[in-house]
Amino acid sequence: MRKHHDIANSNGTVLACTTFNWDEPKERGFMIKGIYTSAVGMQSRILEEDITANNLANVNTTGFKKDAVHFKKVLDGSLVILGQNGGEQGLADSQQVRINFAQGELKPTGNSLNAALDGRGFFVVLTEDGEAYTRNGNFMLDSEGGLVTSEGFKVLGRSGPIELFPGAVEIRESGEIYQNNTLVDEFRLVDFSDSAMLEKQGAGLFVSTENRPDTMEAEGTIVRQGYLEGSNVNAISEMVRLIMISKAFQAGQKAIQAQDRTLDRAVNSVGRY
Repeated sequence: MRKHHDIANSNGTVLACTTFNWDEPKERGFMIKGIYTSAVGMQSRILEEDITANNLANVNTTGFKKDAVHFKKVLDGSLVILGQNGGEQGLADSQQVRINFAQGELKPTGNSLNAALDGRGFFVVLTEDGEAYTRNGNFMLDSEGGLVTSEGFKVLGRSGPIELFPGAVEIRESGEIYQNNTLVDEFRLVDFSDSAMLEKQGAGLFVSTENRPDTMEAEGTIVRQGYLEGSNVNAISEMVRLIMISKAFQAGQKAIQAQDRTLDRAVNSVGRY
């Protein structure tokens, strides 16, 4: 069974394509199994390294949410049950990559059109493919007075795309937008019962994997005018992770080399007697 995974940055550019083949030989000796198991662990480290490197590359990207590898099989008691049922024990399956939606640091910008969400939820924007969701509140006005993202996607309010007229803009904590003490519109803020249904689309946008996403109104979220949410990537933690991944990969290499030398002696030396 082959599994394919693309690693993309915040702009949607594919940085790496990783394909895993978890099908193993049905008949193998003890030494071959050892080499196979080490190789599978090294393949998992490659995917983890690609994702960690992409996280580091976006440490200063507004609203970026880091990715993390979640291993389907881990070395715990569940593998004992798996082995009793005829399954393979001890092999890591790194097919699951999840988005960490923890909030990033809110940074003041002084721009009245910037907005950050303090709490759960997403802004809703309109793209060519339909609605998408973002935590990047780096908004601006287009030539027609519409509130748009830096990529030109219209920001949606309660009554559709938000349209403003020239003049000062006041964004209240509730998400209501006022001009000259007159309510113009209110940000449409949504949340999801299960954030695992979201996937990255690029440009800081998220889309639902379901045709009819189960959205709800974001509760308790405060809209901060003149702020932007930074990336939730901790550069030091990711650097430490890269070092650990590198050491684990090197350990896998040494394990394969040691088993290869042992197998070589078994074939070329022991076989003489």
